[in-house]
Amino acid sequence: MSSARAYKIPLSEAEVETEVKRSRFIASLCPVGSAAEAKAFIELQRSRFPGANHHCWAFIAAEPHALTGLGSSDDGEPSGTAGRPMLAVLTGAEIGQVCVVVTRFFGGTKLGTGGLVRAYSQAVRAVLEQTPLATREPQAHYRLTYPYSLTAAVDALLNGFEVSRNDQQFTEQVQLELSLPLGQEVAFAEALAEQLHGQAQVERLDQAG
Repeated sequence: MSSARAYKIPLSEAEVETEVKRSRFIASLCPVGSAAEAKAFIELQRSRFPGANHHCWAFIAAEPHALTGLGSSDDGEPSGTAGRPMLAVLTGAEIGQVCVVVTRFFGGTKLGTGGLVRAYSQAVRAVLEQTPLATREPQAHYRLTYPYSLTAAVDALLNGFEVSRNDQQFTEQVQLELSLPLGQEVAFAEALAEQLHGQAQVERLDQAG
């Protein structure tokens, strides 16, 4: 568990193209709230540029230093030359809830491992420079499990807080994973107790931010 501190999140999508020794690197960035959203964005870029040689990617679906909700891929480039350097740039810039895909069209000249690390890292830095950012406060993470009959009451309660819905599953009951600023945690816990009268199961998840 890392120390709680504020971090940055992207406010919109962005895309920047760079060129290194005739290889084209197209860095596409998207705000994401879950690993599923990140993977959907990655597949979208694959479909946009079907003739590309590589679609390398990195995402952080939560806080920049979270232990879960992140991933990266070299997508056929030499191991450690693309995905991990891309992820390192995002982490170093203290940016979370973000996915970046760098699409490469090979230009005929091999860059070598060091050249690839520099090229992919620079592609991410270039797109970050064009991305509007906002500061997000450290988050507390919860899982709520409740009967369907409480759906309206839960929705009304959540509307009173700055809640991000991270995942929701519908089985015999509703299971909702959410995040909200740490500063609202005490009031949120009180509201849960007062308004749901113990009818919802509340689990505090491991705090990674």
